[in-house]
Amino acid sequence: MKGPVLPLLSLPAVLALASACASTSRVPEMPAWSPDSAEVVAASALRLPGDGDEPSIRVPDEERTTIRVPRDERTPLRVPDDSVPEELWPAQGLYIGAAVITAEYFGDLDDGDDGLLGTTDVVYLPDLDIGAGGGLYLSYRWRMNELIVQYSQTEHDGEHDLTSLDHDATVKTWDFLWRRYFMEKSPLQPYGVLGIGRSQIEIDNGSSDQAQTPASFTEGSLEDGININVGAGIALYTLPWVSFWGQAMYRFNRYKTSDGIDGEFPNTPDIDGDSLELSFGAALRLLPSRN
Repeated sequence: MKGPVLPLLSLPAVLALASACASTSRVPEMPAWSPDSAEVVAASALRLPGDGDEPSIRVPDEERTTIRVPRDERTPLRVPDDSVPEELWPAQGLYIGAAVITAEYFGDLDDGDDGLLGTTDVVYLPDLDIGAGGGLYLSYRWRMNELIVQYSQTEHDGEHDLTSLDHDATVKTWDFLWRRYFMEKSPLQPYGVLGIGRSQIEIDNGSSDQAQTPASFTEGSLEDGININVGAGIALYTLPWVSFWGQAMYRFNRYKTSDGIDGEFPNTPDIDGDSLELSFGAALRLLPSRN
């Protein structure tokens, strides 16, 4: 009886072992894959340990051809342009001006002993003292040049050796002048002046009749004076539209005709009426330049 009992007791163990061998284990499944996760992995592969979050490896961009230089954003970037004219003192436009003038005469008007004989009359050439007067002008300035049209008048005391009368004179002149300025970036600008003009001198008691005894006197005059003007000066532009100036100018002047009691007659030779003129003036701009 003892012999068959042992196999019966081991039968449950054998069945359990057979059941374990018969069952097969399942292989673990791989995690799900998607393109998005692949891109994240590829991008992270380019980053190596470094300072902060910036990548340590930078790939050059062949399409970028310019070099950027850091600069202060408050400083504007200026590019040279040869087409832009050099900056000048902005005194340009249409001006009106006035001047105080003093003049001294030489030549035939500095002796007081000469006269011109007409058909029946005499025109006296007095010795003229230094005189004073004024002038008005209109000018237009562009860049460093200025053109001026000016009228001026000076009064002079005069006398003649052959009479006891006063032969005071009034000199009237029209001038067309050109000024050329220098030191173009400065409000204080020296200049040269060149011009032409016409003059007339009206002389008190300047003519008498040769046939009358005693002689009767009337006003005489020197006409058709042609003058060439050369000089220099300096102008101060306190503002672009306000200027003050001083100028010295020499007039080379010749009077072609005279006018006496019996009318006008030619001078043979011409009368030398050269003069030195000093003037001081101011100008105000009426209209600015269009440039």
